[in-house]
Amino acid sequence: MTGRKIGASVSLLLVALTICSERDANAQLNNFYAGTASNGQAVNVDLGSIRQVSATSLDFTYYLGNSRVSAQANCQGGFWVSFPERQINKPQSGATQRMLSKVCSYLGGISSPTRSSVGAAFVFDPPSNIRSSPNGAILCSVRTRTYIDVYGRSGQWYATDFCGSPGYIHQNQLRF
Repeated sequence: MTGRKIGASVSLLLVALTICSERDANAQLNNFYAGTASNGQAVNVDLGSIRQVSATSLDFTYYLGNSRVSAQANCQGGFWVSFPERQINKPQSGATQRMLSKVCSYLGGISSPTRSSVGAAFVFDPPSNIRSSPNGAILCSVRTRTYIDVYGRSGQWYATDFCGSPGYIHQNQLRF
């Protein structure tokens, strides 16, 4: 290999390492390590996932070891619900207490959905899709005319747990 080819290879390698380092640094900036749970697994919160859905609740994603868990924190009640099981959890270790405290520290301080004044809405023209995020993947569909609980609003989308996990439905599908 000539000196010119080696220099070009080294430059490409340095660019690749820089990109990977920046990506890893950004991932770490959005991660909060809460410690080790009572079962011995690491607890990490994806800070970028935190979304306020009511005056006292936030949706968030955390990792227990390598398992990704979608959840909703009830900050006033001091617990969180994991989805899709809808399991109610209370802190059992310092790590899970720190996780809940960190998530709840975002309550009222983030730009996210605002509280719906009614709490329930009528799906008037089914089928209507419930999505994982505004314009995101379809979680399930409301197939009959019915009332659903709504917990907050993000632009033209309302937060709901109709599918058994946090999701969003477009305002054009709802009547209040």
